[in-house]
Amino acid sequence: MVASSILLHSPVAPVESTLSIPGSKSYTNRALILAALSRTNATLSCCSLSDDSKALLSALEKCRVSVLVSKDTIRIDSSDLAPYEGVIDVGPAGTTMRFLTSFFSVLPGADVVLSGSERMHERPIGDLVDALTSLGADISYEGTKGCPPLRIRGKSLPGGEVTLSASLSSQYVTSLLLVGGEFEQGLTLVLDGLPVSRSYIAMTQAVLRDFKREVRVENDMAYHVTPRDSLNQIHTYTCECDASGASYFFGAAALSPEGRVRINHFSMHSLQGDASFPKLLEKMGASVTEGEENGVPWVEVVGPQELHALEADMSLMPDTAQTLAVIASQAKGRTRLTGLGTLRHKETDRIHALVTELARLGVKTEAGDDWLEVEGANDVTLAPIETYDDHRMAMSFALLAFRHSGIEIRDAGVVSKSFPSYWEMLQLLGMTMKISIGSDE
Repeated sequence: MVASSILLHSPVAPVESTLSIPGSKSYTNRALILAALSRTNATLSCCSLSDDSKALLSALEKCRVSVLVSKDTIRIDSSDLAPYEGVIDVGPAGTTMRFLTSFFSVLPGADVVLSGSERMHERPIGDLVDALTSLGADISYEGTKGCPPLRIRGKSLPGGEVTLSASLSSQYVTSLLLVGGEFEQGLTLVLDGLPVSRSYIAMTQAVLRDFKREVRVENDMAYHVTPRDSLNQIHTYTCECDASGASYFFGAAALSPEGRVRINHFSMHSLQGDASFPKLLEKMGASVTEGEENGVPWVEVVGPQELHALEADMSLMPDTAQTLAVIASQAKGRTRLTGLGTLRHKETDRIHALVTELARLGVKTEAGDDWLEVEGANDVTLAPIETYDDHRMAMSFALLAFRHSGIEIRDAGVVSKSFPSYWEMLQLLGMTMKISIGSDE
């Protein structure tokens, strides 16, 4: 296995850049599932070409979905959608695993084993499987009960009402809603308890409506999806830019006194929860402005001379929690982040990973099941950062190089999971880097 390490050196001048961020993986993967189930032609633009999205495309191609990728545009022809029999390995792609679990359950004739990385086989999926089997799906565990790999035999399902706990992952809700129109009677999904990451569920509703799926919501606790109307289809769709990806570049500005980063095609009014991240930087002392030019929205962040600690509930934007924790390590005072329960079940236990790597740099922290406190430090002890096969660990800790030259990121290629061009884009901000390639035997 080939691994890489990147040694990062600080820009010689304050950051000054205007950027456009690649498309959102979350929007792209939702659109891909709906385009495939439409059984027609569709052109998706401004797409993410992350490893997770590529894993989903690969699985769809096995079902005789024709895929043509040109830059950030994906052309889909699913008119010949057919069941697949065999093994599909999605690697570490959690969203892909969860979306395909429902997708293959409602694809008559499919007989697949969905597998993934070693970590994927430890990540829970039982609540989603229980909901699908209560609707009549044929799913069994090939390994540890409650976790992948899964054996799925797809068939026509009547649908109806099902209750789901969404306290662990909003992706379970999304997975079911995306296939709701494939049930003969449609789907009524009732949530047992308040869902986590509600912004992602709102995003799913919006994409469903964009794809002409009829969805009704009652008090954010019950969702009704009617059977798909094959005569009411869309053929073009544009994904939003990735707000999670944008957070790193706004963070770079915040860590660079008087540094400025403007991101085009970005709005803080997006349904993406992470679109509110600049508001947290503003509370820490950064200057944040937004505007529109020739119909293109933009947001700009200018870094302060000194960052200040804050308290923040990250439950609506969990994917930026690592970014904020790293930035907080350079802020005056003690920052407290709450609403982090889902971080324990991601690519790694992200709270544990943050505590471990910040300690390696000499930054003091305290943590609980769903919270983290970070004590701001004027300096850090340079040490190689382990990334735990987690793209967001690599991208977040790289930001420290805007304050401390010589930050080393191990297994830097892991960023391709969500942001393949991340290192190239950091160079647009003046960062210089040395890449070393090694072999793990």
